Amino acid sequence: PTFNRAHLLPDSIQLWMNQEVSASVSYEVVFVNNGSSDSTDGVLAEATRQYANRLHVVSIEPSGGPAGPRNAGIRAARGQVIIILDDDVLPDLDLVQQHAEYHVQYPDEESAAVGVTYIPDHMRSNPVSLFHEFDYESLQNKDILSYTCFWTCNLSIKRDFMLRHGMFDERFLYNEDLVCGHALAAHGLQLRFCPGARGQHIHQLKLQDVPKKGTFVGRWIWATTQLIQEPAILDAYGVISTRLGPVRVAKRLINRSAFRLLDNPITMCILRALGAKSGTRSRFSDLYYYFSYRKQIVSGYHEARKEARLRRRKGQNLDPIDIVRSLPS
Repeated sequence: PTFNRAHLLPDSIQLWMNQEVSASVSYEVVFVNNGSSDSTDGVLAEATRQYANRLHVVSIEPSGGPAGPRNAGIRAARGQVIIILDDDVLPDLDLVQQHAEYHVQYPDEESAAVGVTYIPDHMRSNPVSLFHEFDYESLQNKDILSYTCFWTCNLSIKRDFMLRHGMFDERFLYNEDLVCGHALAAHGLQLRFCPGARGQHIHQLKLQDVPKKGTFVGRWIWATTQLIQEPAILDAYGVISTRLGPVRVAKRLINRSAFRLLDNPITMCILRALGAKSGTRSRFSDLYYYFSYRKQIVSGYHEARKEARLRRRKGQNLDPIDIVRSLPS
């Protein structure tokens, strides 16, 4: 799926067209243009002329999120295995081969693989790179991963399995991958870590957009936890619930108290004095922007919950997705 990333597409297309694969592997690349308003149309049109046998383009109306274009791409694809990447992830030259080898090793239809996205060295000094790091270390020694690791920035899965049991819920503008993973888990999803399948994450988020993104994420976390009230989800997002059991609840309360002690105007002032806003990433900038982002997530979460309570008093529609989508952007 791609939206207004014409400046990244030439590099991406070259890397996709020059994947180093064995003779037994054939692949196609499907770009789904999600109603872009920049020069994406022209870039993709030229690419299809140049690589007509391998590169295909599907164009749809703007969907507001990646679920719609992913579904369109899966339906249009012809391969047995689907690899899903974000449009700001540039694949290493052996990414297709790595995913292909995984599915040879695990041919059963329930098997899927989550690969790695990494921040290139020249972008690591940008403070916003903090928000594009995944905890891959925690996946290293696990055989089967939780559906909460269904990270579609770099993931492969059997196409027929998706068509029968999954696909992305297009009502969701965020967490659509987690919701999809949850649905697939009910049908036996076997998700494993494939560390050799790697791609550079050329992140496009700007620091000035972090607060707005935090509010957006918080709203959708609320909706997700209302619709999927399972311990894995509640624990992942720090929600306090009796479903987690007394030990986890106690730990969550301790963590929340610690954050409240640390996240205060004095701490933020000290971090700024130590260079947190210098424009270069450091331990101080990580703390500063993490606290700021977390505060906006909490704000968005409570905003959605407040709207739900207001609707309940008025006897109105309480669908969590409708509530979140109705909030002003």
